[in-house]
Amino acid sequence: MSAILQKAYNHCFRILKESRCNFLDFHNCQHTQEVYNIVKTIGTYEKLDKDELEIVLLAALFHDTGNTQTFQGHEMLSAHKASCFLNQNKYPKTGIEKLTNCILGTKMPQQPKTILEKVLCDADLAHLGSTDFQEKNKCLRLEWHNQLNLSFTTKEWLELNCSFLENHTYFTSFGKKFLEPQKQKNMIKIKNLLNQNNIQKIA
Repeated sequence: MSAILQKAYNHCFRILKESRCNFLDFHNCQHTQEVYNIVKTIGTYEKLDKDELEIVLLAALFHDTGNTQTFQGHEMLSAHKASCFLNQNKYPKTGIEKLTNCILGTKMPQQPKTILEKVLCDADLAHLGSTDFQEKNKCLRLEWHNQLNLSFTTKEWLELNCSFLENHTYFTSFGKKFLEPQKQKNMIKIKNLLNQNNIQKIA
């Protein structure tokens, strides 16, 4: 880990732990750590060079720091926090621009343009293509209920997730090869649950 990565790592996890993010069910320190870890895996697979990988890893650390203050539009605030920190540490301007674009690219619906942006986008939603998707999904539902006052019936939640998975696309070769297959399995499970729910209602 480079000196700037280590410094940013300590900085980001400190502000996450000292804020409401430490108590969030989904967008917490664990999520940031998981995104950071999968960025390493995806970035290496996509053959990013050392400098490129560092930029995306830095973006991963900062990408949800805006959640310490707001949920809506947190990407812009996260990018601002990253820019301020890196400017203070005299990080190259071109690197900062690429990094902030990576963070802004995670805003829904994701529309990444560069390979760096695509790596972070796929890492941020890697849980969609993981075997623990159901558990992560429960955490997200709980967070939305507690923080955004959004409540869903089981049927509404299943329909929302089914639609999201159907419309979601992984952008990297890694995502398409290793995450997409499990995402399809997760989507089938949701559709089966939705069908069971409808059958029970009819019965």
